[in-house]
Amino acid sequence: MTDSVWLSVAPQKSELTAWFQMEDRVVPALERSKNMMFHWGGGHLDPSLLPQRAVEDKGRHITRMQNLFQVNGFLCMTEKTAAVLRQHDLGGGGLYPLELVRHDGVTPVPGPFWALNFGAKKTAVNTAESRGIDGPYPDGKCRPKFWIKDDEFAVTSAALEGSDIWGDSLSEVGFFVSPKLGKALHKAGLAKVFHLRRCRII
Repeated sequence: MTDSVWLSVAPQKSELTAWFQMEDRVVPALERSKNMMFHWGGGHLDPSLLPQRAVEDKGRHITRMQNLFQVNGFLCMTEKTAAVLRQHDLGGGGLYPLELVRHDGVTPVPGPFWALNFGAKKTAVNTAESRGIDGPYPDGKCRPKFWIKDDEFAVTSAALEGSDIWGDSLSEVGFFVSPKLGKALHKAGLAKVFHLRRCRII
């Protein structure tokens, strides 16, 4: 595990959906969807485009938030998860405060909670040696299949350089974590919610 690079397919997992709707003060819904897709590939966004406040769906009463969850497709987290990520190189990204309130729009959900912003991009995916992917497409990019397994995705040693969490310029969906961060997530019991898949280093 020490030398393993990990692919997270968490953006593809609908079970991470939190039943909250972000209050978007910046862009219309269509533009927000484009930002979400960019985020799903580990893209860096202006922090103002991330969820800052979100209201619980009517008829819901969420008693416990998952340690990693999505608000309108954007990855967010509890303090337990944030504490792990803060100890690592986020590559120019960061964690931004997220306020969650009940459907009355007033009652706070006890937190704190954080929205994740990616900061780094690498070009380390080896599409020729990868299995369990769709593509490569004409632009050279690919995306992991929904049920990709350990060791099906291949990366080069360039993945071992730089930040501990990043998107790859050749992968449309998903993000990657370093051996160091992967080990910390496993130790904290967070690997499952991150939906980590071990990558082969070519």
